[in-house]
Amino acid sequence: MNSSLKIRLGTPEDAPRLAELNRAAYPDLVEDGVVFDEAQLLGHTTVFPRGQLVAELDGKIAGAIATMIVPRAIDPLVQHTWMGVTDGGTFVRHDASGDTLYLADVYVAESAWGRGVGRALYEALFTLCRELRLKRVVAGGRLYDYDAHAETMTPHAYIDAVVRGELKDRVLISQLRAGFTVRGVLAGYLHDWRSRHFASLLVWENPLAAATETDAPRSRRAPAVALSVPSPSR
Repeated sequence: MNSSLKIRLGTPEDAPRLAELNRAAYPDLVEDGVVFDEAQLLGHTTVFPRGQLVAELDGKIAGAIATMIVPRAIDPLVQHTWMGVTDGGTFVRHDASGDTLYLADVYVAESAWGRGVGRALYEALFTLCRELRLKRVVAGGRLYDYDAHAETMTPHAYIDAVVRGELKDRVLISQLRAGFTVRGVLAGYLHDWRSRHFASLLVWENPLAAATETDAPRSRRAPAVALSVPSPSR
């Protein structure tokens, strides 16, 4: 394992740096209110501290993941929006009794691209899902390169072409490599010109969920601990 890369739980002290990284990762989305600010990031560590994961590379924060557990009253496998499911990025309806871990955001500093940070974060995400004994991870995936094909392809056709390897989308490819599968298309998911406001509905099913579901609520309240992850492969 790359000894200079580690995944740990986020802390309130991380908020300024994470807000900076979030703005740098999504400069074209800042004005639309979907980029986390310091207040939101501080709120996440209060609402669901165990679900906020930070990557450190060479002793410096290089990326992070923000998650919440979806309330049972919400079906994350049907049409929804990022603002709706996350309550404007606040996670105020996080529900420890739910069965789905929602990936609200993942971002990596450009200086750390190609050093396994994204892969390690995804692996830590799935480890967290297994440890919390949840059924699945769900996310809305940004179609980063769709705008260049939108006049000739529907989002469904575009996603199918990326899955078949006929087209490249730098975000969707990384999510597929991580282990997500595409379950559909979310319309109006995010105000994002690159994706024409569409997103892929991404799901990772926990293979251990069926065997451990009965005592899940207790395990989800377990004390927060640092996560260990396998050696990153990219």
